[in-house]
Amino acid sequence: MTAPDSSTPTVEFVYRNANDCGSTDAVAAQLICRNDISVTLGGTDLPFRVLTMADLESFRPTPPVLTAEPNGWAIVGTPANFVAGAEQEVVPGELLGERAEVRFTPLSYTWSYGDGETRTTVEAGAPWSELGLDELSPTPTSHVYRERGTVSATLTTTYGAEYRFLGPDWTAVSGTLDVTGAPFPVVVVTATTMLVTGDCTATSGPGC
Repeated sequence: MTAPDSSTPTVEFVYRNANDCGSTDAVAAQLICRNDISVTLGGTDLPFRVLTMADLESFRPTPPVLTAEPNGWAIVGTPANFVAGAEQEVVPGELLGERAEVRFTPLSYTWSYGDGETRTTVEAGAPWSELGLDELSPTPTSHVYRERGTVSATLTTTYGAEYRFLGPDWTAVSGTLDVTGAPFPVVVVTATTMLVTGDCTATSGPGC
C-alpha cells in the first residue's frame, strides 16, 4: 500500500488498480492505491474472468430437431415448409470445478436444404396451421426444390449462453455455439408423380 505524501491535502480515499499507483498525474498522487482487492465469479471463490464457449465443453444443449411439411416430401416448384425444434434450455453440470447451470438460447437457424442451397433465419419456423396459412404457402423458412430426387436436409442452430453458480443472476458467456441436428430425408416429386402414387387407403404420402 502506498500512502499519499504528507504535504498533499487530505482527500477522500479512492481505490484504484495497483497499476495506477505509479502515475505522476496530480490526482493519482493523492490516492491510496492497493492491490489486495479481488473479484470472484459470483457464488464461488474463483477469480473473475470472462468465460467463453471453450469453458463449456461439458455443457451441450439438446441437438435441434428438424421437421418439414408435407411430412417428408416436397413437390418440385412448390414450397416445402421447414420447422426447427430448438428451444431455450438450462443444462446443469460442473463448470471450473463448481456446480453450475448454463442456459442456452437459440439465436439463429441455418437451413441446409440438401440441394446445395442454404438460408439463415432468426425464425424457428412453424406449421402452416399455426401460421394461419394454406398448405404449400411460402413461409420465412420454406424452400422450393427445382429437381426430383431424395435429399438430406440439415439444421444448424446457433446458441448464445449464460451461466450461474449460485443465486438468480445469469452472466453472459462470450461467443456462440453451433449445434447441428440429424439429417432429415426429403423425397422431392413432381406434380404428375404426386397424382399417381398408389392407394391412399393403404398408405399416406403425395396425393393422399
